[in-house]
Amino acid sequence: MLLHAAFFFGALSAATTIGSFFGGAIRARTWIGLPLGVILIALVAWNATILSQERDFELALSGIAFLATVITRLAMRRWSWLGSQLFATATLASLGYLLYAGSITYAVAQDLVYLVASSLLLVLELAALALSLSYLFEIVDSLSRRSEAVHPSDPSHLPKVVVQVPAYNEPLEVVGETLNALAAVDYPDLIVQVVDNNTPDRETWNALKALCEKLGPRFQFMHLDNWPGFKAGALNEATRRLPTEVEIIAVVDSDYVVQPDWLRSMVGHFADPKVAFVQTPQNYRDWEDDQYLRGLYYSYRYFFEITMPSRAHRNAIIFAGTMGLIRRSALEEIGGWNTDVVTEDAEASLRILARGHAGVYVNRAYGHGLMPLSFDGLKKQRFRWALGGVQILRLHWRRLVLPGQGERLTVAQRIHYLLGNVQWFGDALMFCFTVLLLLTALSTAMHHQLPIRRMTGVALGLPVAFLATGLVRAVWAMKLRTRCTWRDAIAGLQVWFALSWVVTLACLRGLVRFHTTFLRTPKVKEGEGSALTAVRSAQVETLLAATGLAAAIVMLIRAPSFATGALALLLIFQAAIYANAPWAGASAEGIHLTPLRRAYRTSAQSTGGRPGRADTLAIPATVAVIALVLMLLISLAAPPPPPEPATSAPGEQVAAPAHPSPSASPSPSPSPSASSSPVSSPSASPSPSASASPKH
Repeated sequence: MLLHAAFFFGALSAATTIGSFFGGAIRARTWIGLPLGVILIALVAWNATILSQERDFELALSGIAFLATVITRLAMRRWSWLGSQLFATATLASLGYLLYAGSITYAVAQDLVYLVASSLLLVLELAALALSLSYLFEIVDSLSRRSEAVHPSDPSHLPKVVVQVPAYNEPLEVVGETLNALAAVDYPDLIVQVVDNNTPDRETWNALKALCEKLGPRFQFMHLDNWPGFKAGALNEATRRLPTEVEIIAVVDSDYVVQPDWLRSMVGHFADPKVAFVQTPQNYRDWEDDQYLRGLYYSYRYFFEITMPSRAHRNAIIFAGTMGLIRRSALEEIGGWNTDVVTEDAEASLRILARGHAGVYVNRAYGHGLMPLSFDGLKKQRFRWALGGVQILRLHWRRLVLPGQGERLTVAQRIHYLLGNVQWFGDALMFCFTVLLLLTALSTAMHHQLPIRRMTGVALGLPVAFLATGLVRAVWAMKLRTRCTWRDAIAGLQVWFALSWVVTLACLRGLVRFHTTFLRTPKVKEGEGSALTAVRSAQVETLLAATGLAAAIVMLIRAPSFATGALALLLIFQAAIYANAPWAGASAEGIHLTPLRRAYRTSAQSTGGRPGRADTLAIPATVAVIALVLMLLISLAAPPPPPEPATSAPGEQVAAPAHPSPSASPSPSPSPSASSSPVSSPSASPSPSASASPKH
């Protein structure tokens, strides 16, 4: 019965996804959305009745779905009816699956090893489905609202502003465009503070200093040598040296070209004394001519088009650094930027909100930067973002979880910040499921059974359904919000998946060690072949993809059946996720290098820390090998698990464990994943950790 209900609600969730996203119907008013939602429920119930011949039960499930939609709609009054139905049915499907999985885990005679292993699997499934629902909440919250609240801005409020431009060993061709654009900014009382942080070559920073002198008295140059704290430490010192009358601090990365009206359009929000920071989207230029760059561009856009608007509805946005403005007094109130956290901007915004201040998100791009032009550089950037999210969790988990510890944070702010950083773990969950599938394939090929909960062949359809609907929602949401093509949206999903392994590493590194260092190395070595560079940048992911594909083939050859075929399909999907990394590496090496791209490609930018080769390969590989050996030994030594309650048709084969992968939703990190990221995607990771996406 529970399995039946899970399938019913899963099918209804898939039907509602198609019905609500087609033609942008998810924004339809209730007088359109309600009849359409009822029709979708009726169609699913009619088809289910034909298959099951249990009319009363299907009607009861239909009533539960309608009632859950009404409750969701009343709780989220600004959502549309179809948005409410989509989230309600997906939640019911997840609950149905978890109850079914729990029932077959604990309803049989228990062996200790079987109990522990199956309970761990259930915890992983619970975490994956919870992350998937958190990604869906952001999608529905952003897409189903018909109007957005606009914070008032006073155009006559023009306080003294400083624009800080942190730079490290930047080519003059790149940072020169940024400074020339700032020279054209239309604002009456402005200082541009160029902060050169530890550039070793005196000739390089002298050229930057000369350019500042040429641009006039608005520009102030500062060189810091052997200065601790990286970007955060340099900006803290730069702020300390500012005149006392400076009220607003704006931050612009050294590759951004800003529009002349940026400050006049944004500063008026600070007329409201509650506002401590204002953030506009990070946006990019010079990407239209290359398909890989197009996918990368839209994978970035996901976070600022889906996640940030959702967080803005509850005053829970992050300060994302570049293209953001912050009130100086609010920054000094919290003691400045935290030099121990690699995403110091997002961490500072949490502390500011905890003091009772407000943040404003304006969803209009006023500046455009450059994206990493090598896959290795992109991985370093995403590693830093994911690691920063884990650091924030370690530093502030009490503030986010424990009652009475959050200062003036609201419940909604706590939830958004908690889930926003936990979503990075969607890619790590996906890796756990990949390892579990590899173990299952290996034990099946050896004609052994892992001491873990088994699933019937019918139940294997649920993970596939969760994967399919999650991916469709992520891609469709990106297309609706950014108005990109299907090809570009799919390429954005591929980028999320390609970053899944590096996000997993960042999460593991953040759990083991709090502190790290920035890697400031050129994005490509002179004279190194592009093919070799592509292979080196994705060697672990290539190994994972090849291993998954080989395991699926061996399992099918050694134990051919419908059940092993379904498992092989899931394993091939997991392998395909990692296979996007070599695709991204090769595609990045094929980018046409214009003079500006060539200069930027060799720029030694602070794109984040990554562990060295020993950390990258030895630790995860050792853990994986030990886990494989232990599980296989247990599989050989333990008695077979007891038979489970019959839930399938007579004669149906029993399969090994399956799971709803967290990659069903974006991470960026949209990481993408899905990796929320998506799994990395949505996570992952859409990752627009992004997820999904530049999540912090």
